[in-house]
Order: sequence, then structure tokens, then C-alpha cells
Amino acid sequence: MVMIVGIISSELIMTNVTHANASSDTQVSLKKDAKLYDTQKIKKIKTKSAKKYFGKESLYEKKSAKVKKTTYKLVQSANGTKSGWMKSSDLYVVKRKITTKSKYTLTPRINDSSDLDSRQLTQLSDSQIKSRIRAKFINFVQGQRKKTDNGSWISSNGLNKVAQERANYVDPTMGEASHYTTRDGKRHRQEAAILDGQRMKIVKNQNDIYESNGYATLDKNYYHITDYVNYFNEMITDDGASGDSHKTQLLGNEGNGLRYYGIGLRVIRTNYTVQVNIVILSADTKYR
Repeated sequence: MVMIVGIISSELIMTNVTHANASSDTQVSLKKDAKLYDTQKIKKIKTKSAKKYFGKESLYEKKSAKVKKTTYKLVQSANGTKSGWMKSSDLYVVKRKITTKSKYTLTPRINDSSDLDSRQLTQLSDSQIKSRIRAKFINFVQGQRKKTDNGSWISSNGLNKVAQERANYVDPTMGEASHYTTRDGKRHRQEAAILDGQRMKIVKNQNDIYESNGYATLDKNYYHITDYVNYFNEMITDDGASGDSHKTQLLGNEGNGLRYYGIGLRVIRTNYTVQVNIVILSADTKYR
């Protein structure tokens, strides 16, 4: 009986797993933080945070495998000391493209919003990136809220100011701790957004502010505004990892509908990537 079970298990693995094929050492990077698996069988989780595990090391794809129709990549640090398997959808190829342009050629001014969305990130200013992500994300949430009885989403000047203050320094990779950490690095029992609001004399003694934050880091030459928005939209469309806490906040399934919002965005550029951090605050009070 034990031998039969072993054979059945082996057959299932052979059916669902394509043997890993060696590939050229393509440099890759993380789209967002994700799980890292120990072996090609994708059963044992090595760590729930690949970002913390690899740190700032350069990463390279060594092999690929398909498990139950999902493609996984064996990722290894440049010095070969750290490695693990990740979903290919959680990675992107770091492509380095150098272009030359005559010093006498001027880049035309970009005004049309649809044109902005199709431009490479290198052709957009930080303010253009933030304004387009903000507008498209708000439109998406508004559309989702129409499916509820919680009312429309209304911008709050006060919440926008506090959200931007938070976005200017908050590190979303800290996870839950980020919601309780203020600019000075101190961690509090009360939500830091409320403490920041009190310090800015926008919030008094209210305790009705909810915060969600996130980030996306993408190759600056090969991604566009919509790619960031799609990731942030997952706070509603694919929020199982947080127990739907972001979805609950954004749709207003808490308090009295959480109709008032504020959004803060920060753009962080490196030689190869553009990271966008987002902070969303929601409340039943229209802070001014």
C-alpha cells in the first residue's frame, strides 16, 4: 500500500512538473515582495519575504519549472550564497537599454493624459507619474464602490495632506509595523497616521482613520503607468493575503462607509527601476 501511494505521488509530480531547464543567467528583480520556496517541488516555503531574504543583492534566473500550470524560477544571488524558487509572475527581467540622442533634440512637452500613460517612465516627471496613478486608481475605486451601498469616494484636503506626509517617509516593506511607525522611527500603539494628523493640527481626538499602503518596483524602461495601477488595484481584486483588510477599507465596508479619503504617493528612482509607494487614508470625518 505504501509503495502504491509512492507511485501515485510520483506520477502526479511527473504530470504537473516540467523538469527544470538550465537557462542563461538573466538578471531579474522583484515586482513585489513574495514567497520563496525551498525546492523545485514548490512545497516547503523557505521564507515569506524574498525581499528581506535577498536584501539589495543582484538576482539572476538560473532555471525554470512549471508546477500545476504555474511557472516558477530558480533565483540566485550574484555571489551564489542565496537562492530559492519564485513564481515568474513575481519577477521581471532587468533589461538595460542605452540610447543616445542628439543634444540638439528637444523632448516634446507631454500634456495629454492618454499620451502620458503610454510613455516610458524615463520620459515622465515624478509629478506626472503620481498624478496619473492617482487619477486612475481613484477612478477604479470609485467604480468598485458603485457596486456597494457605501456611497461615493470623496477627497478630503486634510487626509490628502496627512497621506502625503506619510508617503514621504513610510517604508511599506515593513508590513504591519509601518502603520505604527512615525518619521522619527519610533513605534507606537496608536496608528501613526492619527499621530501625524494630530501633529499637523488636522486631527484632534478622533480615532476613525484607516490606513493602507503598498509599493511596486518596476523596470524603468519597460513598464508604464498602468502596470503600477494594476498592482495597487489588487488591494481590492486580490487582497486575500491581508485578509481583505485593504478591500474592506477602500470599499467602505467598515465604520459608516469611510467615504472620505486621502492619497499620498512617492516616486523613488534607481539606475534601473522606478519604485512607487502609495498611502491611502480613509475616514468617516471630512478632515480639512
